[in-house]
This record gives sequence, structure tokens and C-alpha cells, in this order.
Amino acid sequence: MIESKLFSLAKLAAQVPQWQFSVPIYQRLYVWGEDQVRTLLEDLCNAYARRDQLFFLGGTLLVEQESMQGRQFDLVDGQQRFTTLWLLSHAWRHALEGFLRVRHGEHVESRLRFAIRPEVNAFMESLAVNLEGRTLVDAEGTGRMRAALALMQSVFQNQVDKRAASAEDFLAGITEFVFERVQFVITAVPRETDLNKLFEVINNRGVQLQHHEILKARMLDALTEAERPAFVALWDACADMEDYVEDNLCGVSRLQKRDVTALHVAGRLDDAAAVRAALLLGPEGEGPGRAYTLQEILEDSGQDDVRGASGAGDQEQRATGVRSIFGFPLFLQHVLRIWLHERGLEDLPRVLDRELLALFGERFLALEDRASNVRSFIDLLWRLRVLFDRHFIKWVDQGEEEVHLIGRISVSETRGVQYMSRSREDDSHRELSMLQSMLYHSQEITTQYWVTPLLLFIHRDTGQGAAEYFRYLRHLDNHLLGSDAQESLASRTRLFMVEPWRKYRLVHREVLAQRLGVRFPHYWFYKLEFVLWFQRARQDERWGRFRMTAKNSVEHISPQTPTTWDHNRVTKDSLDAFGNLALVSRSVNSEYSNMPYDEKRTRFRNRNRTRLDSLKMELIYANDQWNDERASAHQQGMVDKLDAYCNGATEAA
Repeated sequence: MIESKLFSLAKLAAQVPQWQFSVPIYQRLYVWGEDQVRTLLEDLCNAYARRDQLFFLGGTLLVEQESMQGRQFDLVDGQQRFTTLWLLSHAWRHALEGFLRVRHGEHVESRLRFAIRPEVNAFMESLAVNLEGRTLVDAEGTGRMRAALALMQSVFQNQVDKRAASAEDFLAGITEFVFERVQFVITAVPRETDLNKLFEVINNRGVQLQHHEILKARMLDALTEAERPAFVALWDACADMEDYVEDNLCGVSRLQKRDVTALHVAGRLDDAAAVRAALLLGPEGEGPGRAYTLQEILEDSGQDDVRGASGAGDQEQRATGVRSIFGFPLFLQHVLRIWLHERGLEDLPRVLDRELLALFGERFLALEDRASNVRSFIDLLWRLRVLFDRHFIKWVDQGEEEVHLIGRISVSETRGVQYMSRSREDDSHRELSMLQSMLYHSQEITTQYWVTPLLLFIHRDTGQGAAEYFRYLRHLDNHLLGSDAQESLASRTRLFMVEPWRKYRLVHREVLAQRLGVRFPHYWFYKLEFVLWFQRARQDERWGRFRMTAKNSVEHISPQTPTTWDHNRVTKDSLDAFGNLALVSRSVNSEYSNMPYDEKRTRFRNRNRTRLDSLKMELIYANDQWNDERASAHQQGMVDKLDAYCNGATEAA
């Protein structure tokens, strides 16, 4: 008998006899990366802050196995989320400890194990019983787990700092919320189930419909059958965030790349009416009763009565190694905010991936004249997606690494036919892409609120170009994130949508004068890295090649527990000052630990011979000695550079 029930971690931990779980050998080890873990953690923290009564996490499929004690289940599906919750139980503990392990008499075991992987199980057992600070077992295959644990600690500290809360109170509250309010459906199938057939059924049913697919169906239901195909093509081309939208359009329709290029050359690619008219052309221009050429459509995009099948598509290779900085559900919500703003309607209370259907249901689908609203929304969606691909960064694969770039559109001609393609960004976009990269890394990956006002600004002023967009984004960053504004980011960005050049009092001087140590908001480190790069006076190729990367650990240059022979150190008064700190990756923080200054300096220089990982640390380690005076001078220099930048100076300070 197959049964499905809703469980919280508390309910699961209270089962008698106790439940234990095993990841079968045919399943992968833990593979979640930073983006996936951070997204889940930030969603949990935001739900806790809103006091949500339920946080639904999806489903888990189990097969019960024979057991000498308790009940044993194989995790057939959903093990990545399940393992993440188990790791969180170790990282945050408190109320979650009941989910971490089980007790058989005097013997304590991990609630979760991996089949036939003794080295991984030894690591997990050390987590389950490691309550006295004992050293964890170092095991092959646990790298992703270790990275997730470090990120969980970092996110917790950032949340405490952001909310100005007591760490102990926040930890008690958030762990109780996760333990009691996070719920998921557990489906248990009998031991005798044929797993091959089970997997076949799962695969044949396909992936569960995503929320944006359900939203698409609800929206398109308002349109007539005749107009639906063109709007479907626009929606589907926008929905694929893993490529450029012009390539997507060729993939979901019979338009050829040369047709899309003609729209671009004519300056009409962002005109949804022109694109819909092109989509409604018959093959090779043959429509029912009248042939319309693409040139006619470009001259008059208002011919919505054009009917017919789409033209045949080119078999061209699509761009590869490109992905968006966030997914389609989040992009839809940024577009909806702009759509509501243009009509003077109430803004979304927040941007939240998992509430896509609820937010659209309340703010959009409940409005009158749904058909007209759907047409205008999808037209706006198309235009904003074209602008998004044209002026916002993407992750671009460059062989050994992914980097943030704004792909430049170029047009070439082959046998008299023009084709558009994407090439490396040029210098005109370099500053804009670097500033966006700084904001991407320093803000919540699940919201990226800064995108809405910038996208609206570009939507209003598309003729200005990259230089003007960069000038506006500098202003937006300074006054949205570097000021004394107290409103929520959702409310704050709405104010900038109404008044793009509004100003607040900037607070970088007073913030950086504090001695916050590891509690310094990471934003200020990222912002300084951008300012140093932007104002770079050195003719050093390494500075020119600098890129923003994910960092989550605050490093003390002079360590908190220095060795007795380290004479290059600061006093307690300067230890937690901004001048003695830098933002680094978890691995660098672990490597440097409490090494003396000279040894850290040597290691930094050795690993940064060809490209710099931190411009702030490059300036620090230019000093052959380190003490209170040097740390103070460095801090003052950094504040002066921020002053010059925030006051509008574009030359090196």
C-alpha cells in the first residue's frame, strides 16, 4: 500500500519506533552548491521573519527496508533537500537536534546514512555526536557537505547582523520555526515495490509542473485561440533563462535567425507587437489570402490581424555556456512590479520565488479585463527580457570558470544575409557589468531587489546607453544600500521607481568607523572592491583582470589569537576595525587561520601572481609590517576612496 502524509521535522523526530534514513548506493552523493543552499536558507529566514505558519518543502519518496531496530527507509527521491535539512540540524542545532540523531538505548547514531560509503558515514556520525567540539572526521566525498555547513554558519551570522538581533534569541527562534513549521510530503512505498517500474513511472510522468507553467496556463486561458500561439511563443522564449532570448525565440517558433536579426537591425526586436506579427507570418511570407513581408511588419508593427503559420527556422547553433543570474519566477515578479507601477497599482509586498502564484493571484489575476491585462503583461515581459539580456550580466562559461559578462550584440553578413550573435563585452559595458556583479554577490540571491528600478530606468530611457545606465546604477547603489534609509528593500525600491534620483544620507563613514569584526555586513567589503577597481591608478594587469567572486568569511589580517612570535600584530582596540579585516572565501579563511602576518603575506602573494582575488588585501600586503598605525592608515585610505566615489569622482583618488 502506498501512502502519502504531511510531516514536519518535529513530527518525524517523534515517531515511535524511531525512523532512520539511508541514501541508496544508486543515488548521488550530496551535490548541492552554494546557490541552492543559500536560496533555501534565505527563504527559511524570510519566512521566519514574516511569521509564516507553513513552509512547504516539496515531497520525499521512501522505500521501507527490514530493520532489527526502529524503522529504516531508503531515500529514493528528494534526498538533496533532506540531506540539507539534516546538515542544518548540525549547523544550527538547538531545536533541530532531535532530527539530527536517534538513540537506541545508550547508543547514539546519525538519523541519516549513505549506503556502502563508510567514509562518508564516519563523517556524518562525527557530526551527529560532535557536541563537545571534537574534530570532525575528514573523509573523501564530503566536500560539498563541508561547504554547505560553512555557508550555513555564515548565513546565520549575516541574518543576525542584518536583523540586529541577539544571536541566541534568533537561533532559538529560527530553529524552532524550521523544526515545527517546515513541512514536506513523505510518500512511502512497500519493500516489494519494483523500483525499475517505479522510476519508469516517475520519469514518464515527467517533472512536476513548475509554478510559472501553471501561471502561464491561467494567463493564456484568457486569450482567444487565434492570438494564443504568438503570445505562447513570446512567453516560452522568455521562460528559458539559460540562453539569450533571441536564440530562444528561434527555438520555440519557426522564425529564422535572419528574421530575428532583421528585427534587431530595424530596432524593433524589443517591440512585442512587431515580433508577434513576424510570428504570425505564413511560411516564406505566405499568409491566408495576403502575403506580408517582414519589411512590411517592420514598417507597421500594428498589424495584429496578420494570420498564418510561422516561417521555417534556421538550423543554427545556439549560444552555449550562458545562464541568467536568477530564474524565470523571480524575473516574472520584477516585471510584475513594473507593470503594476505603470498603472498606478499597489506594489508587491515582497519578491519571493515560492509565492509566485499567490502574488500574481492577488495582484494581477484578480483584476478586471484579464485578456487585455495578459496581452499587455506578456508584451512588457518580452520587452523587458530583451533589455535584460542586452544590459544585465549573465554567467558566461569561459572554459575553466564562469564569469559575469554583458554579451555585446554584433551583426555579420553571409551571402548578403545578416545574422546577429553575441560576443565578448566591450569596454563600454565593463563598468556596468562589474557594478552589477558586486550587487549580485552582496545581496540576497533570492530577491536582487536592485534589478527592478534599474530595469525600469532602462525601459524608460533605452536610448541613453551603457554610460548613463552605469551613472544611474552608481546612484541607486549608493542611496539604496549605502544610506540611512530604514524602509524594507521592497518599499525602498518602489520609492526609486517613482523618483529614480532620490537621495538619502550616505553612511559609509560611520559604518566603517565601527569595530564589528566578523559582524561587518559583507556589502561594504564588496563595494570597496568595486571602488578600488573602478578608481584603479596602478598600471597592473592583475587589477584589470579582477573579477568579483563569492566570498562568505571575514578574515582578520592580524589574527584574533596570534602566535607569540608574531610581532606584526594589532592591539585589541584595532583587532575588529575595518582596516584589519578582509572578505575571503571559506577555504582561504580556514587556510590562513591564526598564521602570523608575514606568512599570510607570502601565501597571498604566491596565490595572486597572475590575478588578484582581493584588491583590499593586495593593498594591505604591500606593507612589510603590520600594526595599529598601518591598519588605521589603510582604513582611512579606504574611507577616503569611498568618499571620492560616493561624491561622484571618476578619477583615481
